Amino acid sequence: MPIRYLDPIRPVAASGLYSEPNHPMREVTRSVALDADWAPERSQSVRDLFDGLASEWTENRDSPERILPLVDALGRGFVEGRTALEAGAGTCLFTRELCARFDLVVAMDLSLAMLSHAVTTEAPLLNADASRLPFPDDVADVIVLVNMLLFPSEVERCLSPTGAVVWVSSRAEGTPIHLSAEEVEAAMSSTATGRWTGLASRAGTGSWCVLRRE
Repeated sequence: MPIRYLDPIRPVAASGLYSEPNHPMREVTRSVALDADWAPERSQSVRDLFDGLASEWTENRDSPERILPLVDALGRGFVEGRTALEAGAGTCLFTRELCARFDLVVAMDLSLAMLSHAVTTEAPLLNADASRLPFPDDVADVIVLVNMLLFPSEVERCLSPTGAVVWVSSRAEGTPIHLSAEEVEAAMSSTATGRWTGLASRAGTGSWCVLRRE
């Protein structure tokens, strides 16, 4: 099996907030990752959505419980390296944890408004579209995506040959931008590299998987 599941850590059922199964971002997430459906108008629509949420984004989301799935993924997923790219960093709530673990962290987001409300100055901030990452090949030891759209070809291109993709859904299946570990593996295995394998689990209200090239 490409994905091996570990026992959950302090699993807690998420509330129903933001978790309706037909949330419009759910279909966007699947079509982007599995069908490469990312037209300019879709990019602009997503940018506008998060620009509008930026000023209040941090208020109800900055808690140790929300960080737990990322912490668990980095630990039990055996994620190491010097350079990490966080795509979809938002207001950088998770960036602080990454800065404590890696020598260089670049926090990137499509929404400039989100980055303007960043809660940390520890990492360089970059306003860019993750469908066209402005980095050379093989540049990152780790690429972190928390509640983020997956662009498989760009992740594969920018990740070092021995690097790890860290995919976190802070509210597991209730996260509007969500893919299962199997869907992430299928999307990454559709790239030029071929087969990817990894570990997955749940922690608190969230879920995660860590994938590497086989």
